Amino acid sequence: MLCISELRGLENFQAKHPDVVVVAMSTVDDQAAMERIIQKNKLDALRVASGKDNDWAGKFGLSEAIPQTVLVDRGHVRVVHDAVMEDPVAYLEADVAAVRGKETAAKGN
Repeated sequence: MLCISELRGLENFQAKHPDVVVVAMSTVDDQAAMERIIQKNKLDALRVASGKDNDWAGKFGLSEAIPQTVLVDRGHVRVVHDAVMEDPVAYLEADVAAVRGKETAAKGN
């Protein structure tokens, strides 16, 4: 199921960074339950998807840990958090800055 404790932070990060796509993945296939959680918590900017029938962990080489927050850039996993993040906005902003900083440095060489 969706990691409810992180949803608000993911929503806030998405609102601050419309250039980044945030997708909350559920490991169970219960679209109705996911929609109820999203509506109840007024998480209007957050995208959700079910991963039960998709091998997301295998596709991205991830462990079976739950929750996981994964930063994917241009089809490649750049950062993985294997635990609940106390402050998802701060963690993800640092992750995006690090990835973008590496891109800028590579362009300068």
